[in-house]
Amino acid sequence: MTNGQRNSEFHDILRLIGSAKHVLLCTHLAPDGDALGSMLALASLVTRLGKQTTMVCHDPVPGYLLFLPEQDKIRLPAQIGDEPFDLAISVDASDAERLGDSYALFSKCPVTIQMDHHQTNTRFAQHNLVLEQLPASGSVVFRLFEAAELSLTKQEAIYLYTAISTDTGNFCFSSISDETFEQVAAMMRADLPLIDTARQLHLMREREQVLMLGRALNSLQFYLDGRLSGMTITRQDYLDCGATEEHTDKIVNHGLYIPGVQMCYLANETEDGIKFSLRSIAPYQVSDIAFRFGGGGHAQAAGCTIRAPLHEAVNMVRQAMESELSP
Repeated sequence: MTNGQRNSEFHDILRLIGSAKHVLLCTHLAPDGDALGSMLALASLVTRLGKQTTMVCHDPVPGYLLFLPEQDKIRLPAQIGDEPFDLAISVDASDAERLGDSYALFSKCPVTIQMDHHQTNTRFAQHNLVLEQLPASGSVVFRLFEAAELSLTKQEAIYLYTAISTDTGNFCFSSISDETFEQVAAMMRADLPLIDTARQLHLMREREQVLMLGRALNSLQFYLDGRLSGMTITRQDYLDCGATEEHTDKIVNHGLYIPGVQMCYLANETEDGIKFSLRSIAPYQVSDIAFRFGGGGHAQAAGCTIRAPLHEAVNMVRQAMESELSP
């Protein structure tokens, strides 16, 4: 398939952007590298097309992503006044609820678009571009650059590397393809500072996150002869470590990268309920389990929130995962 054939589906989006004056860009709450990298790259593209842009997110930028250029331009919903937007684009949000307070701003716009790659996407915008075969929303945005015939700048390469590297587990997940590495090659040609960016993204950890990792690993338990692992983080852990939810990012993966483990969960006790991060190794899937409890995500990486006592919620999810693993 040629680039022209592959990117023909983006022409309507470029036409709608071309007709707009002021574009609102938003992404999901508790943003990760794919969410923010994709939104920042998209904002840069829209600006290069001569449009005014405003970026908004329900939650602040987490500490480990503060290295991203111009992340300080991302505003909270309460910081948006009565500015008139004639187009809103959501990126990397699988449903309207994932936008949090940003959805009120998004839904008021006369034209709405969403770009995503989650298989559980609910198609909540007027125009929905959901490419489930791509490993990250950053890959979707990259295709938009191709369709617009815009070469990447160094800054855009940092954004898109952050997006794609985050959602592929630093290029370890089965969702990657030859196209993924072709996109990275284009980023390298745009002078991507690979070593510095990868170090910031994958190696550096704030002190609070290291302390929370220790608490999680101390709770690690195994089930089904070691095929399932589980960890819990309590509200007391947060208090003892002086941590926030952002400091639990990526901790769940430590429960999966153990010989013999095929599926794992991290149960995170938050003010809004027990937040679960679920992971698995193909062919086992966790997306259906997450969806069953009101969540969503990818086949091998998903999440949900259950409003129940910690012990009760953990039992519910563990039993569902054990059923999935049972022959």
